[in-house]
Formats: sequence, structure tokens, C-alpha cells
Amino acid sequence: MEPPIKPDETDCCNSGCNPCILDSYEEQLKKYKQRLERDQNDLNRFKNCLITTAYSIFSVRNIQRESADALLITFEFKKLLKSNIETDRVMYNPGQYFMLKNGEYQKPYTPVPIHVSNPLQFTVLVKLYESGRMSRYIRKLEIDSKTIWRGPYGDFNLLYDYKHILLIAQGVGIAPLYTIIHNITQNEDCETFLKLFYCCKTYDTIYLRNRLYDLQHHWNFSYDIFLGNSDNSSRKYNETIHEYKLDACKIKEFLSDKTDSIQVLVCGNESFAITFKQIVMNCNIQERNISVF
Repeated sequence: MEPPIKPDETDCCNSGCNPCILDSYEEQLKKYKQRLERDQNDLNRFKNCLITTAYSIFSVRNIQRESADALLITFEFKKLLKSNIETDRVMYNPGQYFMLKNGEYQKPYTPVPIHVSNPLQFTVLVKLYESGRMSRYIRKLEIDSKTIWRGPYGDFNLLYDYKHILLIAQGVGIAPLYTIIHNITQNEDCETFLKLFYCCKTYDTIYLRNRLYDLQHHWNFSYDIFLGNSDNSSRKYNETIHEYKLDACKIKEFLSDKTDSIQVLVCGNESFAITFKQIVMNCNIQERNISVF
């Protein structure tokens, strides 16, 4: 989290604005200091089961079918390799990811805050590909299978002072954005409005659908789903599903009156990320307010 930029005294127009720019700075500075103190307390109290300079062994605790081509897998910490560091919980920031090692091959997965009642556990959403190297490895996993991980990685800092956050996801790219949505909706002090545009091929590939639907009960979160292929599957009550692909017009319409205090987060394959980042920038959103996962 970056410290707020201090305005000059001359930035105040002395017209009795509410809130005054100087008052807004003091409020943001207070939140920043509280966040630093909270983060430092966490570091002092707990030791992470995952570090970036050594591997940790986790065993498989649960495997659940999320869809025909995706699984939710929960892992539990066993020990750190080549290290005597004492650990007591899995810690990560919203949007960060862990690396799973299989021989000489490694692949990133984002932990999602579900199915976790034990601080030594984490859960990831895994898409299975027919000929994927890691997919072949994951298909062979069973309860108590041992796996090797390291992390967390990713330098995204979640800020709580934007009025709006637009999240644009494709397929399993929902995972890091879901952690951010979950974090903000659980924060009673955050007044940010969240809007998710989620691009999927079919109803069967709307990953984490039930969990997104539950989060929509929060006053500040809503989502639209855009399907590449339509079918006759049923919709949930009060769920917005478009049976066409997300396009620039839809994004421009949403951003038209929100260019002053908005952050845009994009997660999908490389082509998807490049395309939608450019669309957002064409809507007069500054590049510094756009994060691509």
C-alpha cells in the first residue's frame, strides 16, 4: 500500500468544500498508518508456511469437482524443505499466487479464500487441460498426496480508497480477482463499489459461480457474465448473463462517468489482457490505474 500524496496548502480553495482536499489527505494518511501497523503486527505474530527462497511440502486434503474441466483442491502444510524456520499459517495478500513444482516444471496458481478453516491450508482453482503437463500431474493426485510449493509472488497492492473498481476476468482468471472481491466485501470500512465483467465460454465454465452469487448479496458488489456460446442452462435469480461477448461499447458505457476515481483489474490470457487494457485506456483511464494479472 502506497502512502497518500500530500497536497500543498495552496491546493485548498478555502471555500468550505466537504470534504476538503486537506481533510481527505489526513483521512487517507490515517488509514495508511493503520494498515502499516496491522501488517507489521501480522508479521510479528505469525510465520508464513510459504517462502520464496525454499520449497514447502503440502499434502492434498480435499479434491472437489468445480466443473467438467476444473477442480478445487485444498492443500495442508507439512514442512519446509532445507529450512528450520518455524511456521504457523499460510499467508498471502489478495491477488498473489503460489508456484507448484512438478519435477523441473512449475506453474502458478492463485489461492482462493474458500474451503479453508485451518490456517495451515489453502485452496486453488485448477483448470484441467487435455494435454497439459501439469494437468496430467494433477489428475494423479489423491488425498494425502505430497506436493511442493513456494511463494507467495505478485506485487499487487490492494488500495481501499477508490470509489469504483472494475474487474474484467476470463475463465480461471477469476481466481485472483475473486480474492480481491472477497477481501473488499468482508471489509466493513471499505466503501468501494465493485463491478465484475466475467467472460466465459458456456454456463459450465462459469467458475466459482455459486460463490460469486453469494457475494452479490453485499451492497457494493455486482457482476455481469458474458458467454461466448449460449445454451439452455438455467439462470439464477437476479443474475445478469449476456449471451454475447464483452466488447468495447459495454466497457465504455460503464466507465463513461467514472474516470476520476476508479481502478481497473484485468486477468485472462495474454491476448485478452492486452486487448482489454487497451480498451480501458481508450476510455481515458490512466495506465497507472490499470493492473493486469
